[in-house]
Amino acid sequence: MQYKLWNLKSLEIKSDFLNWRVHCVYLSVSVSFTRDTQDTDKMKGLLTIFACILFQTTFGQFGIIADKDGFVNVRNSPNISNNIIDTLTNGQIVFCLEAEGEWRPTDYDLSRQHKSGYIHNSRVKFIDEFDKISYDKLTDSAITFEKDSIKLIITKAKFNPKNNKLQYHKGDASKNEMSWLEKINGKEIWGTDGNVPKNQYGQITLTFGKDEIHLPIDNLFEPNLDYTTVNIDSKNRTIYISAMNSDGAGGYAVLWIIENGTFKQQITTIPF
Repeated sequence: MQYKLWNLKSLEIKSDFLNWRVHCVYLSVSVSFTRDTQDTDKMKGLLTIFACILFQTTFGQFGIIADKDGFVNVRNSPNISNNIIDTLTNGQIVFCLEAEGEWRPTDYDLSRQHKSGYIHNSRVKFIDEFDKISYDKLTDSAITFEKDSIKLIITKAKFNPKNNKLQYHKGDASKNEMSWLEKINGKEIWGTDGNVPKNQYGQITLTFGKDEIHLPIDNLFEPNLDYTTVNIDSKNRTIYISAMNSDGAGGYAVLWIIENGTFKQQITTIPF
C-alpha cells in the first residue's frame, strides 16, 4: 500500500532548537509499507509526528488583516511592483506562512480551494499575539484551559464507523486504483487521507461563568489535543481557539472564533 503525502513548492524547517534549514522544491513524498496492521499503525504514528513537526516548524499561523487604511493589497510576488491580484478588508482571517523578508505567503478565502498571494508583514495581526491561556490539564482524551471565569474543555473520542454513514470513491480496477473514503455523513472529511478515521472530537465546551457554549465539531477527525492553543483579545471581547490536526497525511488547521460570548465562526483549512 502507498500513501502519497504533500506536494510542496517550498518548505523551510526552522525552530528555536534548530539552527539549520532544509529547503525542498516541489517535494513529493511517497511512503510504502505492507498491509500488515501493526506495520500500518507504526507508520501512521510516525507520519502523525512528522505532520505535527511540519506544522510547527514552518511557522504557519492564523492572522487578522489590520491595516490603518482599512484594507490591504494581495500581490502575486513579494514586492510592491504593479502585481496586485486582490484586496482584503480589515478583520478578514488569513493563514500565513513564514515571512520572506517583509512579506508573508498568505492563504485567504480559506477553504479547500483557497486563494494565495503575498501581503506585507505589517498588515497582519497574528492570533498568537493576543493573550494566551495555557492549559491546566492534558490527558490522552481531554485537555482543559482555565482563566478567571473562562473554562474550556476539549475531549477526544474513538470513531465508530457503525454509527456513521461512510461514502467511498470507487477506484478503477483496470488502472489499479484503490477505493478511498470520500465523505462521512454526506460531508467532506478533515483529518484523514482517504482512510477511516480512528479518532474524532468528543465535545468542545466553553464556559463563561454560568453560560456554556458547545462549539461545532462535525467531520473534524484525528484531533491532536496538545497542538491546541487559546488566545483572548480582551479589547474586542473575542476568544480564538486554534488547533493543528492530522492522522499523518490529512493535515488541517482549524480556528473557532467566539465574540461577546457568542460563537461567531469556524474556519478550517489545509495549512500548506
